[in-house]
Amino acid sequence: MTTLNFQSPTLRRGTFQLAIGAIAPRPGRITVLIGPNGGGKTTALRLAAGLLTPDTGAVLIDGEPVHALSAPQRAARIALVTQRPDVGAPFSVREVAALGRIARPTDAQRVERALQRVGLAALADRPYHSLSGGQQQRVAVARALAQHEPGGVLLLDEAFAAVDPPEAAAIVRAVREEAAAGATVLAATHDMAVASAIADDVWCIVAGQTRAFGPASDLLTANALPALLGVAIAEANGANGQIAVADYRAILPTQAL
Repeated sequence: MTTLNFQSPTLRRGTFQLAIGAIAPRPGRITVLIGPNGGGKTTALRLAAGLLTPDTGAVLIDGEPVHALSAPQRAARIALVTQRPDVGAPFSVREVAALGRIARPTDAQRVERALQRVGLAALADRPYHSLSGGQQQRVAVARALAQHEPGGVLLLDEAFAAVDPPEAAAIVRAVREEAAAGATVLAATHDMAVASAIADDVWCIVAGQTRAFGPASDLLTANALPALLGVAIAEANGANGQIAVADYRAILPTQAL
């Protein structure tokens, strides 16, 4: 299994500085990143993917600085789903998913399987740009799944955004399967219900710093989340336990209800 370690990396961009300390997400578990917009979640994921180089400290993959690895070496260990995936060329859905193998050996069966897992096999020959935003997001997940090697690192940046609940459930199922096979999964989301459904651990980043890191059972609660996120949180009864949700009745003025 691939190991991922954040060894107190720092990164400054203008007036923003990320300084998240020492964090070691565990293989076989899903770590959900939460925190306000602009807090540093995407930057942390881009550091993990080797797309950014820390000013100090390091991010290590199997003991090696990830940014120093070649593109094929990174592709063999790390798959990333970015926010708002964009494809400039007039590709089909299948061709976009197959881009996940661009730095890996060609494997048509894995591409087809990835599309099946996110419920897009029937749309494989459709033009990518004819799809809805949520469907395009699922293609991005399929592309990452086609690339991802069992036991590697899977990075998801708002992969569930704009995706309808039944389709989101397919993504959740696929991500859970990868974690069960030994993957280290980091998934950023603003949806506390999704976080409640998938998180084994929670990593809260606020203003470029780690506010908390630990088991979801301790942090995804109505007691812990308000102090971390600065917003009222309630707990709803789900099919398999409590689900954290934003309490809009407590947030909005009374006259707005």
